[in-house]
Amino acid sequence: MSDLAVLAGIVGSDGHLARDETQIIVLNTNKEFVENIVVPLLTKFTNKIPTTRFVKSGYGKGKYFVRVWSKELYRTLNTNYKIPVGRKSNIIQPPENLSLEDKIDFLRGWIAGDGCVTNERKRTKIEIWSKSKEILEWFREVLNEMGLESRMFIDRKKNEFILRIGKENSVKLFYQKISIPHPEKQNKLNSLAFQQFSTS
Repeated sequence: MSDLAVLAGIVGSDGHLARDETQIIVLNTNKEFVENIVVPLLTKFTNKIPTTRFVKSGYGKGKYFVRVWSKELYRTLNTNYKIPVGRKSNIIQPPENLSLEDKIDFLRGWIAGDGCVTNERKRTKIEIWSKSKEILEWFREVLNEMGLESRMFIDRKKNEFILRIGKENSVKLFYQKISIPHPEKQNKLNSLAFQQFSTS
């Protein structure tokens, strides 16, 4: 398991590299995820404690803004994981030359940041989102290497692509083989999958 690949997936999906060439930023609404996953990972790879503040937005909502300065981590995320500088949602490309284990961990981090576990007609589904079609096609290949089927859709209202794992065998294999480094999402997967597969 590669914590660096997980962190790269989180930054790739739910964060960005600032243009000053030192700042790594993650934005997320879930306090438990930020405190128990994001901050410890950033601390591990920078030897610094990131600054965290809650930024309010409209309708009573808001996000936790996590920031740390590190030239070395910044360079690694940019070079090894191809996370571009600045706004990246439409232009981010898949990383290259990763082992299958690192690919899976990058995927896990991405789901933690920009994915969800849902239930439709008592069937569990895992969805991954991005405005970059290329990154989701790459994730689809990674899942295929693991024997998991997935399908891609487009949400035209949001101008966003969705990669969905919905077939029962693939969802079951995902549940058995992949953990999501996001407490709330993993707990939901555990609950829904247990209900669906405990009698099968």
